[in-house]
Amino acid sequence: MSSSKIAFFGATGDCAGYALANALNDGHDCIALVRTPAKLTASLKAKGAKSEAMDNHMTIVQGDVKDVEAVSKALKINGTVVDYIVSGIGSAPKLQWSFWCPVTLQDPTICQSAGKTILAALQQLKPTKKPVMVNVMTTGIPPRGVPWDVPFAFAWIYRYALHVPHVDKEVLQRTLIEHVKLPEAERGIKSFTNIKASLLVDGESLGLQVVRDGVEDAPAVGYTIRRSDVGLWIYERILKNGPKTEWANKGVCITY
Repeated sequence: MSSSKIAFFGATGDCAGYALANALNDGHDCIALVRTPAKLTASLKAKGAKSEAMDNHMTIVQGDVKDVEAVSKALKINGTVVDYIVSGIGSAPKLQWSFWCPVTLQDPTICQSAGKTILAALQQLKPTKKPVMVNVMTTGIPPRGVPWDVPFAFAWIYRYALHVPHVDKEVLQRTLIEHVKLPEAERGIKSFTNIKASLLVDGESLGLQVVRDGVEDAPAVGYTIRRSDVGLWIYERILKNGPKTEWANKGVCITY
């Protein structure tokens, strides 16, 4: 295993946070953009990140993911653009008085805004070696022409209670698809892989032996998956040795 340079956005969230903790413990150099550094430090310790690994391999940049200058700083380690970008950006839910849309977000466009800012920063940096972007996404937003990836019993949750966050992630999904159609010299990333996890739940990792995965054309369909196992899967299956060729510019559905 060779050491990689990895940038994290939304690392105080659990999926990206667990991926970061695993990467640090294996000796990869990591950088993260956060608004509250102390929150990230406490979160990583709770996830099992070793103090020595954090001291030797962790760089924290304080700033906002909608700020191109701050994002640019968080895309480089020792002056070199990173090999991988992991985005677990999301917003806290907010209830509202609406029969048709009872659940919205504190920031309903955070995923698409963050994604566009990251791409814009990379286009300004113009790295010789372009990074691979990994996004924590969701099932329930399959591109046109591919199978539905949510069990029938959960369909109402995705179409009703989770409509607003899914619209945000779907815009990001379309943005990435269009971005990689640009000529290579104009792109900010080499490729992307969207991690489409089933309904997320808390709990200690059950291990990769119980995790199923499948690309969008033949998705692994299930009910739930723990955030700890999503982070572990991202590290072990993508960051540790690189993603499979068939995962480039596609979504990978993961579930139990």
